[in-house]
Order: sequence, then structure tokens, then C-alpha cells
Amino acid sequence: MVATGGTDRLIRLWSVAGGHLEHTQTLEGATGGITNLDFDPSEILTGHADKVTAAVFRSTRHQAVTGSRDRTVKEWDLCKGACSRTISVLSYCNDLACCDTTIVSGHHDKTIRFWDTRAPSCTQVIPVGGRVTSLSVSHDQMHLLSCSRDNALKVIDLRTHNIQQEFRAEGFQCGSDWTKAVLSPDKSYALVGSADGTLFLWSMETGHLERSLTGVHVSAVNAVAWAPSGMYIGSVDQCHPQVAASSSDTGNVDFHLETPLLEKGRAFYEGTFEDWNVEAEAYQLREPAWCSG
Repeated sequence: MVATGGTDRLIRLWSVAGGHLEHTQTLEGATGGITNLDFDPSEILTGHADKVTAAVFRSTRHQAVTGSRDRTVKEWDLCKGACSRTISVLSYCNDLACCDTTIVSGHHDKTIRFWDTRAPSCTQVIPVGGRVTSLSVSHDQMHLLSCSRDNALKVIDLRTHNIQQEFRAEGFQCGSDWTKAVLSPDKSYALVGSADGTLFLWSMETGHLERSLTGVHVSAVNAVAWAPSGMYIGSVDQCHPQVAASSSDTGNVDFHLETPLLEKGRAFYEGTFEDWNVEAEAYQLREPAWCSG
């Protein structure tokens, strides 16, 4: 199942089989553009005074954390459907990540903050040199990947809270305040999209740029996502909001992709979607079945 959202305030659900997308359902009710998605049983949570910029589920799946332009981070009890804690911050956060008892928030004031869910105050602040656009925690919860507007990805050791690696490359430019970068499932690579539409892939082992993928996107890449198999990735840009997920040999896909805020007033029917095979450095372009031309 793949979920996408955009500035039309709609969430579209897609089934994926054999590398093809089939639109199955459209969800309505959002009062603003969709900037972040995650899967769980339906629940409507209200309490923020401004646009919600990030939302993630805790590992228990009965708790969620949200961030907003109202400069608060809120913890939610999904069983009760109520806010269990509100954290006031001097700068609003653009993304959130959770690991065990720690909430990590990336902020407009160029810092990453760490919060212990059992403590009342911030436990650590790490400056990163640019407005933080995304956070991605490795599956083993030992490393955090951040993307920021100083055109750099940074790998933070979650045991020591030190910046362990920094990725930069000629031609890479972070295109927006919501550009998403991700770690591969096996933590071998870091992936992000650039303002010129290129995808950049770094090796975590060597710290070197492994390759750059070009030829598909013609505008800034807003988000990327990695299938659990590690063989396929999805990407979305500001002009083409539709994303495809390609499958492994079983034809099954078990991941969702985020569609951040879309710009330039492009309609959904103008979208194309891309499949990237990382190993073959190849892609396929397909028109969505719902495209009206």
C-alpha cells in the first residue's frame, strides 16, 4: 500500500502489484495541505494552533508525536485520542523522529533537539549549520540522518550525540524546508533529492558519493523513500506529485511514501511517477491510470 498527499488536502491510497499502481481510495477531511503521512488506525487529533509540519508514531503504535508552526511538539495517547504532553519550543520543527524513550525534533533555528519522554525538559541540543528539513533514524536506532538548508546531510551517533559523518557533493542543493532524506534499510546508504531534480546516494561506509541519479525529475525533489528490501526507492518532485513503488520478486510492497507540500499550482493529473532500481541505476516512467491527459 502506498499513500500520497498534497496541497489539494486529499490523501490517496494505492495498491501496488507487479510494479503497477492502482488507485483504491481517496480520503477527505484535512483542513490544510498534507505534508506528512504515516499508517495506523484512523484517529482525528486536534490541539495545534497552526499548521502541523510533522507527525510520527511511537514504537508502541498507541502513541504519536506531532510538531507544528505554533512552536509546540505534542505527544498523543491514541487510545484516549487526547494530547498527553505539550512541549513548547522557541523555534518550530520541520520534522520529528522517535526511538525508544527519545523524541528528536529538527528545527527552523538550525538545531536538533532531543527530548526524553520521561523528563520535563530538553536533554540535548545539536547545532547543524542550517534549517533542519528532515530526520531519519536507522532501523537499529543507533544513528540519525539529518538534512539541512546548508546543503549537507549529517549522521549523528545516537549513543554519543556527536556528528559522525557529513555528506556534501558538488551540485547538491537542498531545495526546500521540507526536503526529505533517508537511510537505506541496511544503513549502507544515505539518499536525498536535490533542487535540480538529481538524486544523490552516499556510502555510509566510505563517506563518498556513490552515484547520482539524473534524467527523471525536472524540479526540486521533495521526498524519497526506500522499500524494506533495499532494492527500490521512490521519489517525488514539486511538479510531479505522484510516486510509484516497485516491488521485489513477490510483487508485494510494504512501505509508504510521503508527499510534501507541492508548489507552482500544478494539478494532480499532470503527475508522472518513477520507479528506481538502485542496483541497475535505471528507472521506468509510467502514466498514472487516473491521468486524464
